[in-house]
Amino acid sequence: MARDFRETVWVVKKKAPGPAHGLWFGLAQEEVSRPDITVVGIPFDGAVCYRRGAAKGPDRIRAISKEIPPVVETGEGLSGLKVRDAGNLRLSSATERSYRKIEPRIAELASESFLLTLGGDHSIAIPVHRAFSRLVRDPIGIVFVDAHTDLSDVFNGSRFSHACPLRRALELPHYSPAKTVLVGTRCFEAGGLEFIEKNRMTVFTAHRIDEIGMKQAAREIIKLLADVPNVYLSIDIDALDPAYAPGTGIPDAGGLSTRDVVSLIRDLSSLSVVAADLVEVAPPLDTADITSFAAVKIIAELFSLISRKKARGERTGLMRVP
Repeated sequence: MARDFRETVWVVKKKAPGPAHGLWFGLAQEEVSRPDITVVGIPFDGAVCYRRGAAKGPDRIRAISKEIPPVVETGEGLSGLKVRDAGNLRLSSATERSYRKIEPRIAELASESFLLTLGGDHSIAIPVHRAFSRLVRDPIGIVFVDAHTDLSDVFNGSRFSHACPLRRALELPHYSPAKTVLVGTRCFEAGGLEFIEKNRMTVFTAHRIDEIGMKQAAREIIKLLADVPNVYLSIDIDALDPAYAPGTGIPDAGGLSTRDVVSLIRDLSSLSVVAADLVEVAPPLDTADITSFAAVKIIAELFSLISRKKARGERTGLMRVP
């Protein structure tokens, strides 16, 4: 099977199923029916307001994933998972027209399994949420792990800046500020802060997490979202302190540790987490692949979350419209 991640599809030759050249801890299969996890990249960074480079994120993270064994730090194996890498989807611009071109493919992939979307800048989540909104009839909760609120209505003249994706999501059916939690926040735009205060949103700032600890924050998040049938986990790598993730467009000091985020994912396993994104990894800005390795560590924990749900016989994908 020949593939080029610069394209939106893989070229398939007849061949027995096997590891997709070691991708995703050696778990990705070239031909897999009913995958547990589908990974798709959207290598777009045309909506950033400062430094670019996140378009290189999906392929660099893929490359590093081949070097890591299918075992997480607790000793739990991931070998029971069926993983498919669906390649990359291309955005030509941060516009509704560009989004409409990829939304059907996102909807198709999300209909089949847990979907992990790799950015790219955080604006790539806009078409993902739009696709999800059409697929479900029940509420979608969001755990938004990010240094920034991304709640600006318009930023630098654009409604589709990477400072706007959460605001765009909360305008859609099935999403609401009441079922959205911000984690690790420490950089506030005036518009985003006003939106949070007006809607009385739940925010665990980096300062608050330093005071109460991530485990207590996780307990409170679980109470808030326990009855939500679809929980989406959005992880901007800049939620991490630059000491742990220097390779991102807008590093902001005073952030979370990699340990904080890994622990959060593990502690949220009782929630109906059905999809996730991981964005803003910018390899050209990175040092010794520190940021990409952190991203792979986080992804391994996401895989472990799905593995545990599968073992318990729990649903791992969207609760969709019949």
